[in-house]
Amino acid sequence: MGGVPAGGRKSGPPADDLARHFLALVVARAPADRGEWSEAMLAELDQVAGRRARWRFALSAARAALVPPGSGRLSGYLLAAFAVTAATVMHVLMPQTGLVAAVAVPGLSALCAWVALSGPVGPSEASAAGRVVQAVAVAALVACPMLAIRLIAAYPGQTLGDLPHIVPVATFVGTELTACLLLVLRRPALLGAGRHSGPAGLAAAAATGSLFLLQQPPGGQSDNPVVTTAVVATAIGAPLAAGIVTAVVHFVAAGRFGRSVRCAVCEVLWGALLTGPAATIAFLLTTSRNAVAAEAAEPVFIIEAHHQGAASVLAWVAQDDVGGALSVFTVLTLGSMLVFLVSYGVLRVTSKLRLAAAPSVAAASWVSGSP
Repeated sequence: MGGVPAGGRKSGPPADDLARHFLALVVARAPADRGEWSEAMLAELDQVAGRRARWRFALSAARAALVPPGSGRLSGYLLAAFAVTAATVMHVLMPQTGLVAAVAVPGLSALCAWVALSGPVGPSEASAAGRVVQAVAVAALVACPMLAIRLIAAYPGQTLGDLPHIVPVATFVGTELTACLLLVLRRPALLGAGRHSGPAGLAAAAATGSLFLLQQPPGGQSDNPVVTTAVVATAIGAPLAAGIVTAVVHFVAAGRFGRSVRCAVCEVLWGALLTGPAATIAFLLTTSRNAVAAEAAEPVFIIEAHHQGAASVLAWVAQDDVGGALSVFTVLTLGSMLVFLVSYGVLRVTSKLRLAAAPSVAAASWVSGSP
């Protein structure tokens, strides 16, 4: 009777449905011309059962409301303006980095951010393993600047005062972190090739970071190359190995060559994307109190510190280590972004060519009479 179904439950969403309240609050701020779409989203949410599924739908609809279709061009214009501004700031305030670096860092970061914001999201939700990889990736990216700040805080001296170019340095790191976080959280279709994508790439990055950590001498790394041949070989070989293993496993399980290649590329990209943070964390972990003290006790560092006018040798060495860590992060991150953009472009073009060829293949099959 009276709106109560046979099961005895009231129809419609419960009164304490936080997911619906959240979505209603978001869509209320959507443009006026999207009113019908907002009502449709709320109505569709009422048909979704389960708290987790309702929150997943509400968050997806909220993202679509805040970043509606067709906003890719606006995002592109804003990111392009940001890249030009950031490049100008870097080149003016820190000209010693060179014009190429000043343009490449914000330019590649803005391009990757644009792909993450405007490109298609992965067709399927990440599995529990995929979500764990996302969480680890975000934690690693956040840990990089936190460890650098911890090192500066441990040796205050004149460290902050000796960084007159803090704005361009923050711009460098901030743009790279933002682009990486967007790629990790948005899971573009290329990075989200499968529900289980990510663990093999994460393992490859962890292998690179572990080797980097193990190769550092316990008393400091002043006489040890920052990036050795073994580290470089691992940084290149580990993601490729992860991709090959993934391709073989997927091909044996499903027998689909194209899908196996996409999943392999996905793992290579995850490995490349996370190698920078892994190596940077390893670098900063080796610059512990003992390591900095050991370096600062060497005569060559003492002479150089006094020559540079540093009041604290410890602070001067710590600042140098932070700069080295940021250099490692920048180089590896830019390399991973280049790998991502090239792979994304190739697969995007291949996908469009395949779609364009599909009608002609279907027509040829119809003429020949084959099914």
